[in-house]
Amino acid sequence: MSLLGLNGTADQQTALSGLLTGPEYTTGVRQGEEAILQNAAATGGLRGGNTQNSLANFRADLLGSVVNNQYNRLGGLTSLGQNAAAGVGNNGIQVAGNIGSLLNQQGAALAGGQIAKGNVVGQTFNNAAQIAGVVAGF
Repeated sequence: MSLLGLNGTADQQTALSGLLTGPEYTTGVRQGEEAILQNAAATGGLRGGNTQNSLANFRADLLGSVVNNQYNRLGGLTSLGQNAAAGVGNNGIQVAGNIGSLLNQQGAALAGGQIAKGNVVGQTFNNAAQIAGVVAGF
């Protein structure tokens, strides 16, 4: 938020200063300026206008690149959070589905037990009626 200037210009300046003194920028400046100067020396254009122009624009271009890299990293962190939240949500849905399935199985088992009890009672009365019929001579 500070880098975007959302916390005020003082915080934005502090964030930019942090990037300017950070290893990504300072190493890039050192290596980039050395490369520009070595190339100019090798081609004989050390004091030419192109070399001076390249050196003048290099730091600003590099800072822009470092800021963009920082935004991309922060964007990556947000994606991690979003993906984690989505994963938690999907896991919750799966757990709820599993619980529902287990409750259905429990209900089916209880219903099956009651049906079995009813069948036993019905069969007992049927057997008693058959015995009574045999005794009565039907």
